[in-house]
Amino acid sequence: MRSACVYGKIPSNQQDNRITMDGEFSQSEANPADGSAAGSEALSLHRSRAAHRDSTHVNSHADGTPAVTGRCWCISKGMAGMNSQTAGLASAVGYQSLEQCSAGELSNAAGYEFINTRMAFPWSCLPFSMIPQSGRVLKQPEALEASPQPRLVVSCGRHGVVPALYLKKKLGRDVFTVHIQDPKCDTSGFDMVLIPKHDPGRGPNVYLTMGALHKVTPEKLEAARHTPEAAQLVDPIRPLVSVLLGGKNGYYSFSQADIDRLFEKLNRLVDKQNVRLAVLTSNRTPVEICTRLERDFGDNHFIWNGQGTNPYFEALALADYIVVTGDSVSMVTEATATGRPVFVEHLTERRTARRFRKFHSMFEEAGLTRRFEGELAEWEYEPPNDTPNVARLIRERMAEQ
Repeated sequence: MRSACVYGKIPSNQQDNRITMDGEFSQSEANPADGSAAGSEALSLHRSRAAHRDSTHVNSHADGTPAVTGRCWCISKGMAGMNSQTAGLASAVGYQSLEQCSAGELSNAAGYEFINTRMAFPWSCLPFSMIPQSGRVLKQPEALEASPQPRLVVSCGRHGVVPALYLKKKLGRDVFTVHIQDPKCDTSGFDMVLIPKHDPGRGPNVYLTMGALHKVTPEKLEAARHTPEAAQLVDPIRPLVSVLLGGKNGYYSFSQADIDRLFEKLNRLVDKQNVRLAVLTSNRTPVEICTRLERDFGDNHFIWNGQGTNPYFEALALADYIVVTGDSVSMVTEATATGRPVFVEHLTERRTARRFRKFHSMFEEAGLTRRFEGELAEWEYEPPNDTPNVARLIRERMAEQ
């Protein structure tokens, strides 16, 4: 038995996003075409069109800026969604993962590495105006003294703010600092701050993006189509619905009512529209869901059990449709990067989730997602693709610094 968890993909026929004068990354308006799913034939045609888009898209970094040098530190609390954003941006800028470098390449590699940081008590409980820009506020301050020191810092989340500001204060023009998400402090201390449009933060050096940045590229998705893991997902007859499940967090409970409602809809898809499911769970997915997935769908569908290689990119690359729970901005954004129809399963709020509501409303109004009601439909949209545009701007500004 298998069980699974998923992310994103970018088709080829999108237009370049533009950077407006106020620093906002904008995109041309989507023009969704409504249409109901009409069985395996229509779905397979959709799969063929998507495969053609992915194989013909070219995403070039030949923008005339110099090649990156030195090291990039991806600084955050270390959560999967944060690592995906920082690593995705670092890769787009031109840095490679140090984990993928051979021993002989490490000394000269322009590579990125994860630096996990957490503020110590009592600093973790105080507003930023009361926290000194010093490494001593961290639980492991020695992490910021490693050699070689970074040329680029990409930080994310609350626990990445002070380390990035400290390194900028310490290294000056020798480091370029980029923070992802609203830092909830004066943004002028960073070289660049990337804030999703659904967050309220604004200020100097701020650029607004659609949803979360990510590491999904057409090249990765095309490569994923030809892996051994991909062969486990496809069915020559049935269309593939990739299902990405999150779990409980500070805003959503994933209650028993949520679970029962989701399974009712998935069973309806299987019974009435003859689809194959590829279900990918996360570390936050309740155990009872994983057990029930194996029981209800394990014999005829793909259920990832967390063992072996996670077929995340394979599930995104091969999906005809994607269903994703709405508890993660990163998962939803990455799903829409595929250009596939994306359906969001909304969960019960344990406390008012204003930011999530604004995010979901924005994506629905842009024609990127629709609510999951247990039925499939076809539509077209221009996927949000801020990552390469942000990366290009970072390379330009690093070259000028």
